[in-house]
Amino acid sequence: MRTNVEYMLAARTARHDRGSRAAVMMRIASLSTALGIAVMILTLAVVAGFRHEISDDLRGLAGDIQVIDVSGWGRSDSDPMPLSDSLLERLRRSEHVLSVAPYAVAGCMVKSGDRVAGLRFKGVGDGFDEAWWRAKLVEGELPDVRSAERRKELLISRATARSLRVGVGDKIEALFLDEGDAPHRDRYKVAGIYHTGFEELDGVMAVADLRDVRKSASWGDDEITGYEIALDDPSRADAAAERIDALLEDAFYDGDEIAGECVAATLEMRYPVIYDWLKAHGVNARVIIFIMTVVALFNMASAMLIMVLDRTGMIGTLKAAGMRNAAIRRIFLWRAAMLFARGAAWGNAVGLGLAAAQAVFRPVTLNPSGYMLSALPVRVELWWWAALNAGALAMTVAAMWLPSMIVARISPEESLKYKQ
Repeated sequence: MRTNVEYMLAARTARHDRGSRAAVMMRIASLSTALGIAVMILTLAVVAGFRHEISDDLRGLAGDIQVIDVSGWGRSDSDPMPLSDSLLERLRRSEHVLSVAPYAVAGCMVKSGDRVAGLRFKGVGDGFDEAWWRAKLVEGELPDVRSAERRKELLISRATARSLRVGVGDKIEALFLDEGDAPHRDRYKVAGIYHTGFEELDGVMAVADLRDVRKSASWGDDEITGYEIALDDPSRADAAAERIDALLEDAFYDGDEIAGECVAATLEMRYPVIYDWLKAHGVNARVIIFIMTVVALFNMASAMLIMVLDRTGMIGTLKAAGMRNAAIRRIFLWRAAMLFARGAAWGNAVGLGLAAAQAVFRPVTLNPSGYMLSALPVRVELWWWAALNAGALAMTVAAMWLPSMIVARISPEESLKYKQ
């Protein structure tokens, strides 16, 4: 019953405040809350979008963990090493591992007409993430890596197709260089064209049958670059890499010399510059959120203070009628909640609306050379959206601290000096 009375008094003051001295500050506080929430939603959505899209693309292109020869660390392609069936089986039995796929990467020059480009041919077998690549396919088909015969089919990016001016069904000439030996030429047919939006790797990556890449690069029939490992939970990559390193050490002591030359590398270890760049975006987001929080908190506290001072006469009258300080504070807390609700509703509507528009229509584009993606990515996640709104509500309650102290100090006698 008391709560109903306090709410009714708060609603009544809200109607009367429209023409009061506090009305302007109330509007500013509500607008500040709306602007703050909208900006914070968009900031977090962009940071989450970059993190999700770039990490998803890297996982699709390179797996969660790569087991490679230690001599190939930090190199885009490395010298081949023999495929170890015993090591492959050990890796597949490791905890949280979904799949293990041997792969080969060899650099080459490709030519179509008078157009030339440098590419890395990635050879894959029947264990590669076919579903992910199929989702990125924009034209044609994936190379048939399960065929009994070598088909020399190639999957290239849309950027490469445009650069070479080729389409599905066209053939391109590939020139593989080998130190000390004459270059090896081969011809591949474009089976499909993909697009991930991750321009940094789209521009240099092409996918073919593992057997074709071995043959074209003059490798042995059992030679590979390494093993790509997909996990059931990508967030466990660091712990999984430590377990795999221990597994490699055990395999070496059991007589597998190849395992002794290998190391398990997570995506963050393989692409430190990209992940440092993502972390920098996270720092920028925290700075923006801090600034918006301080501004909104100041505006809300100022508005509530002015509202309390403007209602000094009413406070004195309520105290004279026997209402306690705690009950009067709750009246103003209800009033602050009303201000917050209006500002939060508008802020969420604008922030989520703009994020949805960008996700669907992609009106804001980016320069891939500077941002790695061709369009601004956005991703709204329930946990941080709920935490953001809960934090904004807590900030509103905190903004009532100073005004609530004033409520306790007002006496009925002093209130007679003010007009109700």
